[in-house]
Amino acid sequence: MKSRLFGLQKHVTTLYNIRKYATKPAPFCHAHMNELPVPCGPWEQWYKDKQSKYNKILFLGVAWWVFSFVMLLYTDSFYLNWGPPAQPGPPSDMVEECEDV
Repeated sequence: MKSRLFGLQKHVTTLYNIRKYATKPAPFCHAHMNELPVPCGPWEQWYKDKQSKYNKILFLGVAWWVFSFVMLLYTDSFYLNWGPPAQPGPPSDMVEECEDV
């Protein structure tokens, strides 16, 4: 019985110590200029390569959007209401008159 109690006490104290050290806040440090990244070597070629990649992605995105928009207009998937419809409405004998009550 004593050995079980001592074993339990050992686990409880271990958990207490872990919790005690885990809740200890880290020391506060003010930010300073030494933490900023510093470029090492020529950056201009790297920058031009990245911009070239991003410009290609932008061009492909715009081209895809224009293609999709033209296909929507071509297939009459939706109507933009730029003018009156090409076909007239139904004949007047098919339209029911509303009676005001």
